[in-house]
Amino acid sequence: MKSGRSATQVERAKRLLASEGDSGNNADECASAAWRVYEKLNVRLVPLLGSAGVDALFVRSARLEQAEFASLAEVAAPDGMKRLGACLRTLEPDAATEAAASLFGAFLDLITTFIGERLTAVVLRSAWPEVAEAAPRETKK
Repeated sequence: MKSGRSATQVERAKRLLASEGDSGNNADECASAAWRVYEKLNVRLVPLLGSAGVDALFVRSARLEQAEFASLAEVAAPDGMKRLGACLRTLEPDAATEAAASLFGAFLDLITTFIGERLTAVVLRSAWPEVAEAAPRETKK
């Protein structure tokens, strides 16, 4: 892949966006769904990473993705998440969904790197029990 995200995480992000109302037919829908995904992730991750940690990882995610989605450059700044909706609303519906999925895919990759796949799955399942897959089983080596 061109940027810092994995295909698995992008697919996971698309499922989260769809569960929050992004049908891929409207950039406003996508922007609203992206904000709801951000809010749910933020609430659950702040106790683990701190507010500054969550913000820093979102900014890093946007920086990783701005090469492919130039519109995310506005998000790749401190407090950039506040501009995410406006950024997505300027795009065609499909492009908005792809940009948001790519951003959240990169974010989920970073989160997984920091807290592990198992805890990431627990966080996602707590926010989206109907969407998130089961946490991976731990294996002994």
